[in-house]
Amino acid sequence: MKELQTVCLENNQGMTVEIINYGARIKSIHFPVNGVATEMTVGYPDPNGYLADAFYLGATCGRVCNRIEEGKFDLKGVSYQLAQNENEHCLHGGGDNFSYRYWQIESSSSSAVTLTLKSPDGDQGFPGELNLQVMYHLTENNALEMRYHATVDVPTPINITNHAYFNLGENSCELLDLQLDASNMLERKDNGLPSGNILPVANSDFDFTEFANIGDKQSNTTDSNLIEMACFDHCFVLDDTEITIPKAVLLSKNNGVKMTLFTDQPAVQLYTGVGLSGEFRAYQGVCLEAQNYSNAVNISHFPNSILQPNEEYKRTIIYHFESIDLDKK
Repeated sequence: MKELQTVCLENNQGMTVEIINYGARIKSIHFPVNGVATEMTVGYPDPNGYLADAFYLGATCGRVCNRIEEGKFDLKGVSYQLAQNENEHCLHGGGDNFSYRYWQIESSSSSAVTLTLKSPDGDQGFPGELNLQVMYHLTENNALEMRYHATVDVPTPINITNHAYFNLGENSCELLDLQLDASNMLERKDNGLPSGNILPVANSDFDFTEFANIGDKQSNTTDSNLIEMACFDHCFVLDDTEITIPKAVLLSKNNGVKMTLFTDQPAVQLYTGVGLSGEFRAYQGVCLEAQNYSNAVNISHFPNSILQPNEEYKRTIIYHFESIDLDKK
């Protein structure tokens, strides 16, 4: 029976996280701001809102997140045609991707929940049966840890991310400052797919190696691509995959909140939410989607995205929250 379920995680520091089984999604993250529990993400007040969600709010995306060009790839001499749900491309695994599935809650406690999903052979055009698990753990150090584990019975592409939109209690992500541990990015073609070229961000509007205000970057850009898109939706190549090294830092000076992203993934898709609409507003939140390079299955010099039957897919994403002195970063 498909039934919407919510699990609430909490710690002794006043932080709470709500996880729903539909899409194994982060529904809500509350963190204390001046002693008041404050929402850190963009979401629906009613869990049923996620059943018709078009924005992947807080979702676990897969079997392959981001885009696969023309929904096609070749593997061991066999050509595969995937579901095409963004023009001619496959986005986040197809029209019926993992974001729109009811996951099984295997176990839960006051601080952790584990959800599982079985993706059958041929699901959205992908080969092989995939068994996926995501574990959410809220620590006493105010870190939300996400650990992904998957196995397959035949070789198949996999690339899992979380698609939460963060605003750290602000009305717009354009009020936030961002730092990325990324000296390079994937060159983006007009169709939104990477060209295969890796470009340095130095001396460009894509340089977040030092703290920069998101709104200032978007409003004052001279880059024709950014002007046309009116937002960031680009894949940044991380300088290091060591899990203990901060990969991104998001800062609200108004609320005195800092969120640090840790991951062992090689890239981050930065999306500033221009497409949010309806009961939401453009730029209401920013996504920092830790993942493999976009369209890696079709570009041979990108990091491998094929999982073999004798391997285990293990990836980690951590969002760590802390209060900061407003005079410091």
